[in-house]
Amino acid sequence: MFRRAVQRDRLAHGFLLVGPPGIGKQKFAQLVAQCLFCTQRTPDQLDACGECPSCKQVVAGTHPDLLVVERPEGKQELPIELLIGPPERRGREGLCHDLSLRPMTASRRVAIIDDAHTMNDASANALLKTLEEPPAGAILFLTAPESESILPTIRSRCQPILFSPLSPEDITELLIDQGMETDRTQAAAIAALCEGSLETAAQLQSPELRAIRSSVYRQLAQSDFDSLGASKHFQSTIEEQGKDPATQRKAAIWLVRFAADFYRRLLGVTGQSLADEAASITAVRNRFSPDDLVAFDRWGLMLDRCLEAETQLLESMPVPLCLDAFCHDLGRIGRGALHLL
Repeated sequence: MFRRAVQRDRLAHGFLLVGPPGIGKQKFAQLVAQCLFCTQRTPDQLDACGECPSCKQVVAGTHPDLLVVERPEGKQELPIELLIGPPERRGREGLCHDLSLRPMTASRRVAIIDDAHTMNDASANALLKTLEEPPAGAILFLTAPESESILPTIRSRCQPILFSPLSPEDITELLIDQGMETDRTQAAAIAALCEGSLETAAQLQSPELRAIRSSVYRQLAQSDFDSLGASKHFQSTIEEQGKDPATQRKAAIWLVRFAADFYRRLLGVTGQSLADEAASITAVRNRFSPDDLVAFDRWGLMLDRCLEAETQLLESMPVPLCLDAFCHDLGRIGRGALHLL
């Protein structure tokens, strides 16, 4: 689509790249810039050679005509200073000012605003004039997880491009190709959980999340599930991740997601497991016959409860209360199923 637009000289000046984190939105914008800046190929080919100085500068993040701003680590918002400069240099520094300057080596300038959904109203309004009257040839790429998180005034001046999550097969290959994982079984197990995001897949590599996942599997695989004991254990596991409420909530969300993955595997709707996790799954299945419909119904209800708990955590339900109710309901469902047997 971009190649046709360039060939027809109809490339828009603003694009809103929408999709979950970690699926390649910023990488795509950088690749378009690399293709436009490449000195060995014509712009209408939109096919970077990868070898010329311009291509190498884009890859290294040093091309003078590629401008990138993103939310600083630890900040909740994209600072307005990155767009229009600090108060004492307002309008004479920042992305909007730099974009208005003549290109240094290329025929145009390209700007990428990552985490555009974290702009506050002042930042968005500061960007609005640049979007309304863009410099000749300039292109702006804004990335966001969803278009509704962008102010309508900004959204209406950008062409939306929707990005889909990556497939588990693609994630598996990327983990192997980029050296993030050497074991294909491990890579496939991570890919099944990361919801199509390479960024999330990288997070799942952390020892902390692996420990939570192993803990969840061990608890849920017990033949006599202790609701109260499991709740205390899960709460302790969450608290070990840090005292910050936001950190604990994120860990709790992963905990219930791992629990959902456990029941999906019991139901046979998810792929490979790691060796220790496969042992837990096998141990539970061995306690029931393959045609035990009551057991399958129970696992299905437990999976539903996991999804409900994730929704509650995302909606800011207190973590201890959520985990208590979650474990209580898992135990109740289990006891009811066993009673039917």
